[in-house]
Amino acid sequence: MTSTHDSLRLADVDPLVFTERARAGQIVGAVALDVVMPLALLAAGIVVIVAGPPALGWLVVVAAVALLAVAVWLLGRTGRTLGAATVDARIVRRTTGAAAGASALGALVTGKLGMFDLRKGRDPFAPAIAAFQFPDAAPTAGPSRARRGMVPTLLLDSGERLTLDTALVLGRDPSAPADAPAEVYRWADMSRTLSKSHVRLEWDGRQVWVTDLGSTNGTFVRGAGASTPLLPHQRTPVPTAVVLEIGDRTLTVRDAA
Repeated sequence: MTSTHDSLRLADVDPLVFTERARAGQIVGAVALDVVMPLALLAAGIVVIVAGPPALGWLVVVAAVALLAVAVWLLGRTGRTLGAATVDARIVRRTTGAAAGASALGALVTGKLGMFDLRKGRDPFAPAIAAFQFPDAAPTAGPSRARRGMVPTLLLDSGERLTLDTALVLGRDPSAPADAPAEVYRWADMSRTLSKSHVRLEWDGRQVWVTDLGSTNGTFVRGAGASTPLLPHQRTPVPTAVVLEIGDRTLTVRDAA
């Protein structure tokens, strides 16, 4: 199922703007730590099992497998494996700038991942652009003080109203990771244009923040005559009274005042 935004796909926005490809030395160093070292340890463990005390050999094998498993898990979750962190780089998808996710090994084998130098360029996880052009006129001090401490409301196109008094993850079957806790709301979606965990919304007391969680059909900010896609996994500020297009669903952020 495709989104209604055929003319504004996420591919139209370069998520890797201002990034810098990793140098050959960084790639070699990361591979040596993440792949060569665990495989060498695994081979040594097998040799010890055959020729020496089997218990010690199995211990070495388990340690090698654990290192490989941790490397794959970090690759899929953050792109900052032990090797990548050592050379100050991040490994992400070439098309979206997002972490590889659950299909990290497949993406790595098929060449869909790239390594980027965090010392010379922008971290692919860091915000690159604002998804919404704010008005030139700054708000007056009075209304700003009136809104302080008041919590915005989300009005879903299905009629529900949700109060943004804590971080919220919306989706078809959403979940929030332990290191980024949030309330979850399962949004019925017969068209299946929503991803399981599609978008995260937060209120910090002054500003609403929206993060597309690497969804299939994207999250868009509706503007005058066009809709602007959010970069995946980029925490982006949006004003109140804005309409977000999430797959084929919409929600409106309403000011509590």
